[in-house]
Amino acid sequence: MSFTSRNWLASILLVFVAASQNGCDRPDKPTSDANLPRLRELDFSPFEKGLEALPEKRVTTILSLVTDATIPEVQTAFENGLLTSEELTLFFLRRIKRHDDDLRSYTELNPLALEEARNADRLRAAGEVRGPLHGIPINLKDNIGTTAPMHTTAGAEILLEHSPVKEAVLVTQLREAGAVILGKAALSELAGSLTTEPPGYNAVSGIGVNPYGKDFPVSGSSSGSGISASAYLTMVSVGTETSGSLISPASMNGVIGMKPGLGLVSGEGIIPLIRFQDSAGPVARHVMDAAILLAVIDATEVDYAAGLDAKALEGVAVGVLRVGIIGKGGSDETSEWLALIDQGLSKAKAVSRDVAETFDGKPELLPLIFLGLSEDTIGYISSAGAPVKTLADLKAYNAAEPVTRIPRGQNMIEVGTQILAAIVTETGVGEEHLGPLYKEAAQEARERASALLARTFAENRVELLVSLSNTHSDVYATAGYPAITIPLGLNRAGEPNGVTFIGKQGDDAKLLSYAHAFEAATRYRRNPEAVLK
Repeated sequence: MSFTSRNWLASILLVFVAASQNGCDRPDKPTSDANLPRLRELDFSPFEKGLEALPEKRVTTILSLVTDATIPEVQTAFENGLLTSEELTLFFLRRIKRHDDDLRSYTELNPLALEEARNADRLRAAGEVRGPLHGIPINLKDNIGTTAPMHTTAGAEILLEHSPVKEAVLVTQLREAGAVILGKAALSELAGSLTTEPPGYNAVSGIGVNPYGKDFPVSGSSSGSGISASAYLTMVSVGTETSGSLISPASMNGVIGMKPGLGLVSGEGIIPLIRFQDSAGPVARHVMDAAILLAVIDATEVDYAAGLDAKALEGVAVGVLRVGIIGKGGSDETSEWLALIDQGLSKAKAVSRDVAETFDGKPELLPLIFLGLSEDTIGYISSAGAPVKTLADLKAYNAAEPVTRIPRGQNMIEVGTQILAAIVTETGVGEEHLGPLYKEAAQEARERASALLARTFAENRVELLVSLSNTHSDVYATAGYPAITIPLGLNRAGEPNGVTFIGKQGDDAKLLSYAHAFEAATRYRRNPEAVLK
């Protein structure tokens, strides 16, 4: 009998519903308008002299060069002597110093960032340019392994001083390409598996704030990547997704976010949530920049940027998942977003049709998330030397100093311990021996989700599925299919959202080109003007 059809699954989900309704220790909102204190303040001391030496007039000039510019346009400015990597790095550091205490998109700065930028400039002067990311400042979600002097915390106090002995594979790839690492981007703690109150919160840096308005959601778990890319606190960012963790915060913060097909980017050195499903991917203000970044961190030799075509959607059959987007009852706001999607597809000359699929047979992801949290995340934390072996241990560790470690509670951990206990009771398998069941569950979930998507593509004869934000992330992400979100602009309240394209397995290059075509036809994206003044 399969994992997802076991008769005990229903009782496990009832545990989740009951725990959610009881609220565990879940506060509904911050006790005041003030953000939480950082556990590690951002350290600007390595950059003080450089920041002081950057004239205000030069900052204004750089802002005009960078606003709405793509990476190739910045590279042209480098080549023409209009800008240096050192200046651009200082520009972003200056903006971080000015804005991030409010936005909380960083957990830490790289103290060697200026040295890396100056080295990029020296290499350029000597005729050595390592590629399109040479000298480009980027940041990395703080579950992506970086060695000392930086840390890798996943936003958790228990990993506050953790620096792995080896950096993640994608970080090595970025360094070899000449990128400048600005620092670590904030996230929903433990990739969103600590608490839901609110998404974009972690103990290390506090609560992420949307640059379009403090009352708008930032979503997660790659919240810092979305915030910092949108607010011009970095050129691009690398985030990660298990289910919606790239697509949703990119949509909510008005930028591009792409979850590549499973396995396209190495996960080695990244703190896992569900190792069978996790994917790292680019966050950027332009599809071009996402394509350039993906080409550096993936495992292929594909030049995605060279394949971008503004006419790529012309005559392409696309299926709008309208019924699934609208849901029960729908809303006027959803209808307005759908109207923008329809208008954009029409402008791009796609052949659009509605797809009524609601994916009712999709696998249930929650038990898998808690199995992954127990097996993969706790396994990483334990191997890092922290005094925990089980999810219950982490719960107790956090509860021992709640003001510092869980100021916003740990409702997901509370639920997770109950669900794991239910799994152990129902299966008779001890928590320390759940590995085989977890692997079986992950493989079956992927197979079921993949079969649903493959059938939907085939039966509707479409090359692309169209959704809104992360509405269908539990299907495409579980299946390991690629997805990308493109900004739809702002609603009447000034809040951003994004359309999400879901591609076929292995169609990452096509998906980027489709997204580029939609972006070129619409130009919907708007900058968060309040942080650009």
